[in-house]
Amino acid sequence: MSDLTNKDAEQDTKIAVMSSTLDNSIRRIEMVHKRVDDTNETLEELRQRVRKLEMWVAGAAAVVSAAITIIGIAIAADARPAYSFTEDSLTDAPCATEVSLSSVVTEISVKPSEEKE
Repeated sequence: MSDLTNKDAEQDTKIAVMSSTLDNSIRRIEMVHKRVDDTNETLEELRQRVRKLEMWVAGAAAVVSAAITIIGIAIAADARPAYSFTEDSLTDAPCATEVSLSSVVTEISVKPSEEKE
């Protein structure tokens, strides 16, 4: 009988250890689930923040492009025609490039050379 009692005591001890290990494992799993839930909440919060920042960036880009367009139109409305730089320029005189080209180069012709025999 003492062998049977020892065996029962040994099995009871093993059952108690296994039960304690199972309880600890269940607590750890619950902690992991809680951490995962907290991480998911944090992730969703970060996604919302990124969406909000994307909307701010898109709005700022729209404002900048509108400003550049308006400035470009205002500058284009005040611009002089292109021919004013070559015909009478801004000082009512011919353009320097036009003057130099007309006085330096008059005509270019190519004459065939006579071959010597």
